[in-house]
Amino acid sequence: MGNQQLFPLILAAVIVGVALVRGMELYHEEIALHDQQEIQKTLIAAALRAQSWYRTPTAMGGGGRSFASITWAKINFNSNTSIAVLSMSHKRRDSVRLTAVSIENPALRISYTVYPDSLVLMP
Repeated sequence: MGNQQLFPLILAAVIVGVALVRGMELYHEEIALHDQQEIQKTLIAAALRAQSWYRTPTAMGGGGRSFASITWAKINFNSNTSIAVLSMSHKRRDSVRLTAVSIENPALRISYTVYPDSLVLMP
């Protein structure tokens, strides 16, 4: 093979290599984004149950307009999921904070403060 034939072959191999590496990077970014969205959906589902429990009278096993005594068992929600570990904190009469830490990426932490009629994503 002459130099004229070898140069396009090397150039094509470099282009394919760069495209392959970039494709793998995009794949990993998409997986991380998907995990984050799944964790958010799980937290929102827990928050909706917490709000429902808040509105339920104490005589019927609810919070009676208070988040102060809420637990995962009371809202019938598993805090250890396949993608994250959930926790409750800052239990007050008018709010509770739900936090999720990703199992695969412990640096990924998402928190919502749950109010009777709204959710606030915490920074």
